Amino acid sequence: MVELKQISKKYGQTSVLNGISLSLEEAGIYCLLGRNGAGKTTLLKSIAGYQNITSGEIKVNGKGISASALETDVSYIENFAGHFNLPVHKLIRLASEVSPDYDYDFALEMMDRFELDGRKKFRQLSLGMKTMVSTIICLSSSKDVILLDEPVLGFDAIMRAEFYDMLSESFCRKPRIIIVSTHIIEEIAETVHRLIIIDKGRICFYDTMKAVGEKSFAVSGFRDDVEDAVRTLNVISREMAGGLETAYIYDTPPAQEAALKVCPMSLQDLFIRMVGHKGGRK
Repeated sequence: MVELKQISKKYGQTSVLNGISLSLEEAGIYCLLGRNGAGKTTLLKSIAGYQNITSGEIKVNGKGISASALETDVSYIENFAGHFNLPVHKLIRLASEVSPDYDYDFALEMMDRFELDGRKKFRQLSLGMKTMVSTIICLSSSKDVILLDEPVLGFDAIMRAEFYDMLSESFCRKPRIIIVSTHIIEEIAETVHRLIIIDKGRICFYDTMKAVGEKSFAVSGFRDDVEDAVRTLNVISREMAGGLETAYIYDTPPAQEAALKVCPMSLQDLFIRMVGHKGGRK
């Protein structure tokens, strides 16, 4: 279980996280979405205990998380960690030796699947393969919370498809909380169970993917008809064009009528409508 209580993080006078409160209680694959600079990496590093927060409290399985914690139930590796300059097979072996119940067989299977050359040193690898090594080490650990920051960075389309399969396999072998930060929105939609959207250092959305599929709609038509249809609904964004309007809702959709066009929104459309600021405002 991951508990965040009013956590904030400042770098000098710049606020990166602003009073975030969130509880992740169930095992599942969680997708963390946000624009560049929204606070995704800062949030993951804080949960991992890689840095101290300015205020608030973070607990994992009831234990407080801070940079001084000697042991946590969290697995997180910064992309391209500087100390990773051993041959890949030695890195995998070392990870298994320092982590109880490390799934070494899974790590070897994934190395074969992605055709990783175990003899190559980390810094000799391509961008995508460096990312993959870090991801395999994280997913093979026995930790209850796995944090993956942009795990498909540098991957081609085939590697990304293989990664999503690997993510699902890892979860099936050991159900736990896996948080994945990514910019490749639509591709991961079929793999994740819950969606978190962060914007300007605040959590602006959190729900299950099932609910996302049932509540994300665009309602289009003449302005008066659309306004009547969505008057009591949760409208997250609007677009006007002359006498026509499209209202983007996160709610039970109105009944389909001749005067209205009601269409499901994609995950990418929902994300854009949630955080797509114009003129510095929502």
